[in-house]
Order: sequence, then structure tokens, then C-alpha cells
Amino acid sequence: MLAKFARSGFLVYICNLTGLVKCVKPSIKTIAEHLGVSKTTVSFVLNGRGNEMNISAETQRRVLDTARKLNYVPNHLARSLSMGRSYTLGFVVPDISNPFFGKIARLVEYYAEQRGYSVMVASKDERADKQEAILDAFAKRQIDGVIIAPCAPLDKSAMIPTVCFDRLFTDSSPAALTINNTETAFALTENLVKKGCRHIGLLQLSAFLPTIQDRVRGYKEALKKHGMAADASLMQELDGKELKAGVLKAMHHFFSLPHPPDGILFLNNVMTAHALWAVNKYYPLAVDKLHFATFDNLDLFDYAYPRVVSALQPGREIAHDCVELLCKQIEDGKVPVNRCYSSKIIDR
Repeated sequence: MLAKFARSGFLVYICNLTGLVKCVKPSIKTIAEHLGVSKTTVSFVLNGRGNEMNISAETQRRVLDTARKLNYVPNHLARSLSMGRSYTLGFVVPDISNPFFGKIARLVEYYAEQRGYSVMVASKDERADKQEAILDAFAKRQIDGVIIAPCAPLDKSAMIPTVCFDRLFTDSSPAALTINNTETAFALTENLVKKGCRHIGLLQLSAFLPTIQDRVRGYKEALKKHGMAADASLMQELDGKELKAGVLKAMHHFFSLPHPPDGILFLNNVMTAHALWAVNKYYPLAVDKLHFATFDNLDLFDYAYPRVVSALQPGREIAHDCVELLCKQIEDGKVPVNRCYSSKIIDR
């Protein structure tokens, strides 16, 4: 019987589990006996619940100091089994290589760590089928909750605690943390108008996302306010695949028009970076005549030409609130509410 278990891997698992439990020295019991307090008190302090359980600051300090001096290593597996949680959060974005999502990921990791959670990151490439597969995999691995920038409505029937950010689908139940996309696109476009632009192009990703639709609406409203109609030939849409080649093709199109754009609004910063490369390489004489405006900021915009006006999203605040709202769902069952943040226009 044991041999069969060994071949199946079951015995190895039990041995490893037993070894893990035995090798964790010292234990909570050791710390409790050393300080003359109960194991429950030590457990609450080490799990970050000292204030909640009205344990004095002095006792908490003594427990933490002793755990540190004795090189206490928490048994996360035992903790998960006893408390019914994995203490792991999922973070799902379209593409983690996008600087905006990469920055949010790093901040989410930081704030999650302060709450005792680790983070698993996944990219879904704006594919609804991949989004569903990732969420299903997370649920099977007993992830406690998910922070996601969705590309499609979420399946409410199979939903674990979830906080959406960047996008909001009205037929999904989780609340979302978003910026004022329409107002920001309006402000960016109006900035181009005030710089003297009269032929303002738009470069966007596929408009199936509510975020993109709101930004296009702001662009059109700003043009209308200043007596300009939205010209279809100045509005280019990319599908997100081979983005650099797509941006180059769009720039070639713009400069083939009888009246090429003198200003361009980009709906994300990666397209803007590719456009800076394309203009400087293929249309250097147009650099001094062009103005760019974009959502999200990159450090390189401080040095780039054409000059780039950007909308800086409050990434630190968004990441902090995502973690806090998700933890409140997981730990207290509190349902989050929608939050809309203002972006900061950086004029260069």
C-alpha cells in the first residue's frame, strides 16, 4: 500500500508536509512559553490582528521582537489550512509589459504584502477566453481574491472576491476603480486646440472596451466645442497585435492625407512611444510642427520630441485602494463601491 502511494506521489506529499511542519522552529508555542502569554495571543499578533483583538501595544512589540530574535518562520501551509485562506491575491491585466500596468502591479504587491498577502500576476492579452481561463485557474488554486482590469464582463455566478480597475462593465457585479476618462480626453484634446492645432488625429485601440469609448467621446466633445468635426480619416483604430507595426502604418496614413494632423491624441502611452520613434525616423521635418497628447505618462516624455502632454493617473492611490477594498471583501464581506479618480495633466 505504501509503495503504491509512493509511486502516485501521495507518500512524498505527506512526507514533505510532515517535514515542513517539523522544521518550522521555533513555533508559536515556543514564543508563547518564552513570553508567558497564550498561543492565541501570539497567533493574533503574528497574523496582524493584535489591534483588532485589543492586545496591548507593549505585548505586540514583545511578541514581534521575540519572533524576530528567534528567527520565527511562519508555516503558511498550516496557516492556510487552519484559516481557510491561501493568503494569495490574483492580479490580472492585459499586458504586464505595459509600463502603466507594471507600475500598478509593483504597488499592488507592496500594499498586499503589508496586509500579509502574496500576489500572482497574469496577462490576458485582451482575450475574453483567456480571462475566463485565468480566473478559473485562480479559483481552483483557492486564490482569496482578484484585482483585474477586465476585457469582458465577469461571470457573476462563479465570482470570488473581486475588484476591477481601469475598466467598468455595467453588467458585471464588482465595482471598479477608474479615472474620469471622458473628461480627461476632453482636457487633452482641448490642450492641443489651445496650442494651435486644427487637424487633430486620434490613435486608439479597439473600441470594444468602455474605457476607449469614453475617451473617444471626450475627444469628439472637445472638437465640437471648438467648432471642429470629427474626421474619420484622422481617426485610426489598432487591434493591439503587432502594435509597433500598426502605429507605423497609422502614421504613414496620417502623413499621406492632404491635411496631415498637426496634433494627435493617443489613448495609451505605448502607442505614443512607438509614434515618437516613427515620426523621428520617417518624418523628421514634421517633428517641430506636431503636438502629441496621451493617456498615461512615461519618463521619456520629458525628453521627447514632438513634445508630449500626458494624463498621469494616480497609480499609487489606485493600487492602495484596490488592495484595501479587496481585503475588506475577503476579511469582512464588505462590498466595494465605484470610485472615480481625477488624472493630472502634465503639460510640456
